[in-house]
Amino acid sequence: MKKIIPFSKDLLFKTKIEEITSIALDNTLKLDDNLVSGEFLINGTYKMIENGELEEAFHYSIPVDITIDKKYDTSNCSISIDDFSYEIINEESLKVNISVMLDDLDIKEDPIETIQVELEDRELGLEEKELSDMNTSIVEENSNNKTINIDIDSDVSVNSPKTEVTLEEELLKEIGSTPEYSIYRVYTMKEEDTIEGILEKYGVTKELLSDYNDLDNLTVGSKIIIPSVDE
Repeated sequence: MKKIIPFSKDLLFKTKIEEITSIALDNTLKLDDNLVSGEFLINGTYKMIENGELEEAFHYSIPVDITIDKKYDTSNCSISIDDFSYEIINEESLKVNISVMLDDLDIKEDPIETIQVELEDRELGLEEKELSDMNTSIVEENSNNKTINIDIDSDVSVNSPKTEVTLEEELLKEIGSTPEYSIYRVYTMKEEDTIEGILEKYGVTKELLSDYNDLDNLTVGSKIIIPSVDE
């Protein structure tokens, strides 16, 4: 990003000016963090009205301080003179116009807040009982119409290989052995942002984004919830 900063200054001469015969601009501008400071150095020669044949030299130093907003990253910023012009205002005054260009400015991005939301536990519809109190018998009929009572804590099996299924395993199968999590990002809208740019940057669809946000009423500073998309 480029920024142009214009300056104007009237230079007063001790004697009356008839003509500027030469003029040059130099500078000592340096960048320190978010402050540009230094001087414009203007040198040249001019002819005086009293004696139009003779040339007189002139030298001027103009102090300069430019404060750059903290929202800009200046780590790669460069400084140069973009434009320089002058005009004689009257017999004793010369106006100079100088434009300074700051190049390679970047806007700092706000850190993206990452939040982790745990899904609510699913209701199991089971009565609240201690496992130790649940002494339940399973009644099955065998092929001879005889009834066999099987305690859930026993190792007995009927017409099947030995496979012991505990109540705890049944519960884990119902609710899943691990908790479920979803990852979201919270992004702050900036002036230059567009919905299309955010969709492309985070790889989500407009339909998915609209499930979490009112896309028709977004403004600069609005917080957008961006769901994570599995790779």
